[in-house]
Amino acid sequence: MFESITFFNQNKTDTSNPLEIGALVECMLFYGETSVVANQSILRQLFTYFGIDRVIELIEEELLNIIYTETNVCVLTRTINGTEYHDTGQVSSPQHTYQDELRKICIDVIGKAGKGRRTAQRIQGLIKVRNHENIILEGARKSFADQEYINYSAKSIIRSLIPEKINVDDIIFQTEQTDSGIVIATNINFAALNQVYHKYVPPTHSTINPALILSHTLDVESELYFSSNNLSEIATSGLSANLISHKINYLLEKSIKSSEKLKDFQGFVFNDARSLREAINKKQIDLDDLMLVLKNARKFKKWIIGVEPDQNLIKSYYSEVTKKTIVDKLPGKSVRWGIFTGAGIIADVLVTGGIGTVVGIGLGALDTFYLDKLISGWRPNQFIEDEVKELLRNSP
Repeated sequence: MFESITFFNQNKTDTSNPLEIGALVECMLFYGETSVVANQSILRQLFTYFGIDRVIELIEEELLNIIYTETNVCVLTRTINGTEYHDTGQVSSPQHTYQDELRKICIDVIGKAGKGRRTAQRIQGLIKVRNHENIILEGARKSFADQEYINYSAKSIIRSLIPEKINVDDIIFQTEQTDSGIVIATNINFAALNQVYHKYVPPTHSTINPALILSHTLDVESELYFSSNNLSEIATSGLSANLISHKINYLLEKSIKSSEKLKDFQGFVFNDARSLREAINKKQIDLDDLMLVLKNARKFKKWIIGVEPDQNLIKSYYSEVTKKTIVDKLPGKSVRWGIFTGAGIIADVLVTGGIGTVVGIGLGALDTFYLDKLISGWRPNQFIEDEVKELLRNSP
């Protein structure tokens, strides 16, 4: 644990603040490597909060790793004779290259064209650029076609998107692959749902419909691909966190010949932390003082990196890196993780030949990729936001 963690969009209803910066800082304190998969909005937020010079310093000090994606994955919808057909797609624009967007953001944040261009040149080579792979799109199509999985996902997505208590038990959300695309059959009353949803999220941002449900399911595949490819733990939105934990459980249940219900995520709570996240989010921490704390933490991280989570060990580490600092003066609080506990089960069934063949269990290329990463040691632990209520709930 604590080798690396990858951050994704944590707030999908606020394009100005897609990351929770406080959670990012907490992870930079704990993890050997903290990565952010960034688009224009995330890059702008990082530069605005920390200042571009500090972001450069964080990268050069190996406290932060930024992966910029020039492409976006999405659900494409077209209507033919009154019927909606959906498919996954990847979009990019030659007018919105990494270099162009970086330069625009630097000029906007700094407020001076010349200095903005020079600063963009300084940081350009420090940020990694990656595009989404086609395997993500194919994997999402496979997930859409899995009727049990997509029905669970639809219920979970609606439950997460609607702040008010609603009954989703009787929801039906099924898919059919046709030559023209994916057709949805559902009993969801979208008009009634959106009356509630739009009390909290404006229609100009989004409306709940079949394409939105498919889009959130696609996002999970993208986030799992990047994190598994990096062999990293995961920090994402509460909605994605719940879907990711279910996805991993569901994948292993399909793959492992076991009569027992798998429960592959357990909660781990560290009760002796300080309210650093909250203070960061309220902009109550001097950023230069924060940089000193983060730099000082590097020499002690070997205490916790690569070992099983242990209260006393983490307490000793946290106390050492925060004593006599601004963090030490903050109120106490708890920090939580969802710890993947399926490694032992995987090891046992490998010995006994219990992993089903790809053909035998019908796994697609992307699910097989995830399974291979799990077998080779990937642990999809999750750094949990306070709002996440259902991350550790195992589906029936």
